[in-house]
Amino acid sequence: MSTPGEQPQERPASRPGSYGEIAPGVPRYGQYAPEGWQPPQPETRDASGQLPPAASYPGFKGAPQGPDGGLPGPADQHLAPPSKVLLASRLILAAGIMQAVSVVALLVVLFVPTIKASVVDVLRSAFASSPELAAMYSDPTMMDTVLFLAFVLSIAMTACYFWISRNVRKGAGWARTTSLVLAAISLLFLIPPNPVTVVQVLLGIIAVYLMFQAPAAEFFRARKDARDALKR
Repeated sequence: MSTPGEQPQERPASRPGSYGEIAPGVPRYGQYAPEGWQPPQPETRDASGQLPPAASYPGFKGAPQGPDGGLPGPADQHLAPPSKVLLASRLILAAGIMQAVSVVALLVVLFVPTIKASVVDVLRSAFASSPELAAMYSDPTMMDTVLFLAFVLSIAMTACYFWISRNVRKGAGWARTTSLVLAAISLLFLIPPNPVTVVQVLLGIIAVYLMFQAPAAEFFRARKDARDALKR
């Protein structure tokens, strides 16, 4: 509006996009809606107050499904191991790491003459009351054979620890049974007592105890039932 004698003022021309967005996905003032655009619909709930299933929403393409209509992949892989199973797996892994350290130690003894001589002297002193063992350790060839066999056995035990630990985490029933058998056999290695061996045996016994407690026992049983269902 203008008074007499004054020039009317022109309104600034509106530019497309100069206004804020009304709502997410709604075209701004002065813009053309894209082809096929529909205004957003308010969410609707059923009588129980629940949202409609995902399949009723526009653009839903469906979730990946396996051949049996469930989640893709083996049915038992979706069962998460409980904390007791994870702890048992870590304890077995710790025992395996200790065994791996003994592999390195035996390797050093085999290839470092000064350390090897010190180990032989310690063994002679420890078994001085047994003439047969003292004579065996006095023979260099026999000593090399014993150390090499101990080295190979330690490598096999280390691999066994790591393998069982991995399969315990997966819920393999045979791994739990094997752990129980090996824990019982390992009691024989406590004579004569050795600090490293004692710790390894204790780790194995605690791990076996955890695997046979709830909910770890139910986890192994559910894994077995799921694998049996896939075989049918």
